[in-house]
Amino acid sequence: MNYSKEKHSHNFAIWAAARATQRAFTSTENLKKALEDCGILDFIKNPDKASEFDNLHKKWCNSICKDLKKEGINKVTYGRAAKLVNCYLKSRLVLKNLESEEAYYIHPPIDRILLQNLSKSETISKEKKKWLKGINWTQLNMEEYFRLINFLRKFNGDKPFWMIERHWKPAGNT
Repeated sequence: MNYSKEKHSHNFAIWAAARATQRAFTSTENLKKALEDCGILDFIKNPDKASEFDNLHKKWCNSICKDLKKEGINKVTYGRAAKLVNCYLKSRLVLKNLESEEAYYIHPPIDRILLQNLSKSETISKEKKKWLKGINWTQLNMEEYFRLINFLRKFNGDKPFWMIERHWKPAGNT
């Protein structure tokens, strides 16, 4: 059996991304197939595409949504597909080198914990706090998702994008 470091990394990233996305959604096998079929593996081999990343993200997530809907999985949303993509890329690329170019533009996984903790930041207006508290990541469409990503980019400044996760805690609280 040929089992490489790349295959091992891919398998772990698929599992981690699927587990983070599942939440009464669909099986790991369905998510694995949709992720592998969306074209993201080409990016893993050659990730030097910062200027194209958001368009690639849209292509991947829309492909995942289409594939899952074709399988009869109706709870699929852009937000769920984005979390799958973002967790996968975090495991495969960002965690490999936290100072890489990719670490500056690959989107962080979005969930309720991150959004609720961000809404407690003293540097955010009342209006934005209310907005963040009201976001349900599992229901985000593409437009809403990118509105949120653009806000997070501004909030994060010139730091690697994964640094926004300083507001995310595994246990949920600050």
